[in-house]
Amino acid sequence: MKDKQKKLKAAIMGILYYLQEQEDEENSKPDNNWALSGREIIMQNRMMVQRRGLTR
Repeated sequence: MKDKQKKLKAAIMGILYYLQEQEDEENSKPDNNWALSGREIIMQNRMMVQRRGLTR
């Protein structure tokens, strides 16, 4: 029973951590369109670099 309780506690902590991260992400969204477009460009560049690695 002790092992099951440890797993349950770990699952609950994981869920709470996930919910906290989601809340923090919602609060830190940029209101500035320049910042948002900059992040999108950075992610597109990262994906392009990763695709190049897969083709070689």
